[in-house]
Amino acid sequence: MKKPWLAAILNLLFFGAGYIYNGKRVWLGVAMIVSWILIRIGEISIYLTDLVFHKWLVLFIGIIVMQLSLTVDAYNEAKAINNSK
Repeated sequence: MKKPWLAAILNLLFFGAGYIYNGKRVWLGVAMIVSWILIRIGEISIYLTDLVFHKWLVLFIGIIVMQLSLTVDAYNEAKAINNSK
């Protein structure tokens, strides 16, 4: 039995980790974790160079929206896994 709250927290902290926990879309989870690392490196480099603050802010807000969406999706996926058993 999967814990929906754990899948949600994992996806909130690391893109895709909740999918790996759920065991349904493992390769998607791995790809998202790699993408998350690369996005964070790019985000930090933009922020540290003071390249363009407002563009960094748009990127940051987009990442937060994506994280929250993935959190809800992993939660719902874990509930669906539990309901199918």
